[in-house]
Amino acid sequence: MTRIAQVTDLHLLEDRHDSRSGMELWRLRYLTFGRSPCARRRRERALDALVRARMTDADHVIVTGDLTEDGVSAQFEALAEVLSESKLSPERVTLVPGNHDLYDDGRAFARALEGPLRAYARTSRPGAMTELRDVLIVPISTAVPLPVTRSSGLIEQGAVERLGRLAEDPHFAWKVVLSAQHHPPGKHAIAAWHWIDGLQAPEAMDALLARCERLHVAHGHAHRSENRSIRAGASPRVFGAEAVVDGETTVRLYRATHGRLVPETDVALAA
Repeated sequence: MTRIAQVTDLHLLEDRHDSRSGMELWRLRYLTFGRSPCARRRRERALDALVRARMTDADHVIVTGDLTEDGVSAQFEALAEVLSESKLSPERVTLVPGNHDLYDDGRAFARALEGPLRAYARTSRPGAMTELRDVLIVPISTAVPLPVTRSSGLIEQGAVERLGRLAEDPHFAWKVVLSAQHHPPGKHAIAAWHWIDGLQAPEAMDALLARCERLHVAHGHAHRSENRSIRAGASPRVFGAEAVVDGETTVRLYRATHGRLVPETDVALAA
């Protein structure tokens, strides 16, 4: 058995964000509307979640996007500091970007992996994978540059094709193949809302999930816990977790065994 911990949607802020002006200030006010803009509180919640993930003795921790509030460099530096303070070994952590991480700059996450997050590049860069005894973890980016008024995502066709090859590779025949990504697969029931917030061009990923029984997805973005089956009567293979920024449970724990990923428990935020 292999144990995986999921942490998602940290939405970290830089300490001196109140010194912003102009469009950067407007953007941050728009994105933080309805939530506390306290950088210290968000950092404390993120650190608590990561420490609790480490204390579960999980074999690996996936952080499924919206690592920052709008992807400015200082927020990625804050993330690097929090990860270091958590005492998690970089080889035990996979990071993927969310839509919030690219609002400032479409290359912000890639640049962070070359800079403050370089210790996590081996497990988190495009094309990476982490092979454990019972699971193959594949980071999949759904983040694309968008105006701040949209929150949708897209998986590049090449990434879907590679994921399919891994899921069908006989070398991994007894392993769960886990796509760690920000946006959930599938469509919103309302077409207009899907265009604003959903995973665009979802048909290729949906077809892959229908074809490959060992392929599972752990996602963020929805800010809620989810266990979803691909077809009626089947075991769930799409899983979401509560957001660290505003959730009550900030770590979701799974066990991988015999080609299945099974939710084990949710870990609550410290009182």
